[in-house]
Amino acid sequence: MFFRILLILLISVAVANAGIVNTKHNLSVTGPGTIKAVSETEICVFCHIPHHEREGVPLWNRKMPTSVYNLYDSEFISRINYPTPQQPSEVEGQPGIVSRQCLSCHDGTVAIGAVYIVRGTELGNSVIQMQNVNPDGTLPSTLRTFIGTDLSIHHPVAVEYNPNIQKTFGDGSVKTIELKNPNPDPPIKLYTYNGKQYIECTSCHDPHKENKQFLRVDVGNLAQDFKQTCMSCHDKPGWTVGAHNTQTLVYNDTDVTNHYGEGSPVSVADLGCGNCHTPHRAQGKPLLRKIEENTCFTGASSSSTTAPCHGSGGAKDIYFLLPSLKTYGHPVKTISDIHTVLDVLYGYTSAEVDPAGTFSVKFSDSKHAECMDCHNPHKASPGTHAQNSDPSGWYPQNPSNLVSNVLSGVYGVEPVWPARWTQPSSFTTMAEAQKEYQICMKCHSRWGLGDSPNGDCTTQFTSSQSNIVLTDQSCEFNPYNRSAHPVVMTTNEMLNLSGGSQSAGRYADPLTTAQLLPPWNTNVGNQTMYCSDCHGAEAEDGVDPRGPHGSNAKFMLKGPNTNWPTKDNGDLYTTGDVKAGTTNGLFCTNCHDLTQAEVHMMTSPGPMYSIACVECHVAVPHGSPISRLIGYETMPEPYNYNYNGNLQLKMRGFKWNTILDSNDAYAPSCGGGGMCHNWNAGGYDSYP
Repeated sequence: MFFRILLILLISVAVANAGIVNTKHNLSVTGPGTIKAVSETEICVFCHIPHHEREGVPLWNRKMPTSVYNLYDSEFISRINYPTPQQPSEVEGQPGIVSRQCLSCHDGTVAIGAVYIVRGTELGNSVIQMQNVNPDGTLPSTLRTFIGTDLSIHHPVAVEYNPNIQKTFGDGSVKTIELKNPNPDPPIKLYTYNGKQYIECTSCHDPHKENKQFLRVDVGNLAQDFKQTCMSCHDKPGWTVGAHNTQTLVYNDTDVTNHYGEGSPVSVADLGCGNCHTPHRAQGKPLLRKIEENTCFTGASSSSTTAPCHGSGGAKDIYFLLPSLKTYGHPVKTISDIHTVLDVLYGYTSAEVDPAGTFSVKFSDSKHAECMDCHNPHKASPGTHAQNSDPSGWYPQNPSNLVSNVLSGVYGVEPVWPARWTQPSSFTTMAEAQKEYQICMKCHSRWGLGDSPNGDCTTQFTSSQSNIVLTDQSCEFNPYNRSAHPVVMTTNEMLNLSGGSQSAGRYADPLTTAQLLPPWNTNVGNQTMYCSDCHGAEAEDGVDPRGPHGSNAKFMLKGPNTNWPTKDNGDLYTTGDVKAGTTNGLFCTNCHDLTQAEVHMMTSPGPMYSIACVECHVAVPHGSPISRLIGYETMPEPYNYNYNGNLQLKMRGFKWNTILDSNDAYAPSCGGGGMCHNWNAGGYDSYP
């Protein structure tokens, strides 16, 4: 029996020796790497010994590091209650012992030649003399293979593999830890300690294997091995058809080509997970190559101009669209590395943040706009809601409010709406938003902005870009309001919600077909729309990537016309401009044919021409407690537009009527002297 065991061990050593001889783990004088012995000819002795082995497996001969490591951690694994990594053990049979063996070279604290026994002789304090190491014999920190003692920037080891961890959101949907269940795909190896399975360095790496990076997975070049190694454990919903798994554009970076392609071109699809993530020396979390937005801009390349990504010169240049290169937009480049996909759990009305002291979506202490707040890079696939076949180049042919492909899999919130023109009392969190506004309202609502100091839809925050008070859009798009653009639901649904009654909710009929322009003049009253139908880039009709990344147009208004409520020269748009056909640039005319609305004074005498749009309508045209987006003079800024120090709204009462009557509006400060709207006929929409 003894000889049988000895034979098995000898065969195993022989096989390992055959695999290792042409790799950098051959540390003998015959090794191919730059770090090798001065004269020692034995190969296995640097790690193994057939007799008198020390702590470690199998037949361990190296001195073990006594380092205390800084372990990997992240807000995500803390919030989802995933078991955190353990300090790699020095004791055989406990999590981390195998990884500590690897670290005996790679953490840089133990001399490469520090072994116990060579050919029966104990070295004691002596070491095998090595070439190209530090003066004390340790691994130089300048090498790619140097890990160090800071394991927080490396893939966790001594960490449990548990695919059953998950988090339930308010709507009942579930975010799992997204690991292959119950086990990784072969040849990834797990280690069992005390009945639980763990990841070690050698789960992914086989130190005896003759391939680049010693990866257990061996399906092609390093890029393909890298990608498949990640996918052997990580099971990301939507990844198979996602853009980052299918895009065939290639890197124009020689380092990427040489390292990952081993001399062949490397596409986004080839590298897959490795476009954004790195298992070692990550600069961002979770294991991102760089701080979040810079990862999106450059991928695995050293420059955005050589990467088929989203930086300057990339395949989809988002960098150029963002502030500070654009006047208005999401501040992706100014607020970095504040993000986890579970931020949405901790909005304004949440009692706490877990773990304490970390971030949420609250403007008060965690304001941010990271790429992954709006995009799920694992699930996003090509295709926006406005298809390329759209003749205008701006708007969808089939209007909707459902998330498009590029927004798939992004977490969101659904407001729980109370009475009209009030902030929602609560929000339902969602693992995956179903409608675009649910993504936007994570931040642009009470969930992120907090309570209104005035008890209305205004907030305590002012935009640093426009210097205008930010408003609660969940309050403005409240379907119980008397009027709103159909972002949350169709105008007919809002009409039905109120029972068609003036006493509750919206009651004005949808606009007529003649009052709307394509594509909005089809199926009127039964359409919904996106926030990004109004807000986006300046040249979405064929030049800029679609989406509200940034723009030089105020409020990121998009379309052929981007002015509101003033012209290029600073003058207010008026009903006279509608009559005279001088509404060039007026944002509303992208969708509305204002000449078809009699109320806009098309048939009225000359003196009426000077009435400004914002003397009647709210200057934030998302929604209003009054029908037809009308505003009352008692409303605060920014609904009541401040033009040269003067608030513009003139009405005190308004009611929608199918037959126009001057008494439907009460605005004595506008008509005056018994003229026009000077008579208070009553029955008007109330303003809370």
